[in-house]
Amino acid sequence: MSEQGSAPRGTHRASSRRGALGTGARPASGMGAVLQESEFSAADAIGGWRGAIGSVAPTLLFVVLFMATRSIAIAAIAAVAACAIAVIVRLAQRQSVGSAVGGLLGVGIGAVWAVRSGSGTDFYLPGILTNAATLAIVLISILARRPLVGFIAALFDPRVADWAEDPEARRTYTRATWLLVALYGAKTLAQSVLFLAGAVAALGVVKLAMGLPLFALVVWIIWSMHRALLHRRAAAGETELSPAG
Repeated sequence: MSEQGSAPRGTHRASSRRGALGTGARPASGMGAVLQESEFSAADAIGGWRGAIGSVAPTLLFVVLFMATRSIAIAAIAAVAACAIAVIVRLAQRQSVGSAVGGLLGVGIGAVWAVRSGSGTDFYLPGILTNAATLAIVLISILARRPLVGFIAALFDPRVADWAEDPEARRTYTRATWLLVALYGAKTLAQSVLFLAGAVAALGVVKLAMGLPLFALVVWIIWSMHRALLHRRAAAGETELSPAG
């Protein structure tokens, strides 16, 4: 850390990512990218501005156009078009299209279901099912005593590669994983209630409100827990605070 004290912040962040992922690796986004950093970045947590737009735009377009036209078809087509444009832009810029294609697939399935059923709430069903599946996976990881956050942390930060053998680290990542249980449990419950009530607009608003803002908050708390663990280890001489090279 002292060796990089005079370096610009961007240089330090880039070098820390290379240290954690290996030279030449593409910087990651999401929770893994955040955990390997010495400073929290909300932009990294939500995948940057492209990730934010790609996540928000389809739902926002669907809600606004449905409320304005009362046409499920128009709203659904606009949402799918937004996802398709995101994929095309990433392809043109030679960037990874995995998340964009995944978003297009989910929105496309929801759009087809909504148009065929004539119910606008069906547009949100793939997202609700995804939240429920994620909740189940996270819960299973805790019950198996291998909390998911521990695996993510070790994958992106070699300083905690031994977390499963360290009782304190295992407890820390178990508590952190419970935060994901709370997040996805709340999202699944709230959206399921509105889905059953047929509240199309309210469901869209809740999905947006409980999406990126809430996810970024949870990731920040998890990052703080991870950094506190690293500080305790550094104080005990078990690791260094600067990312491993």
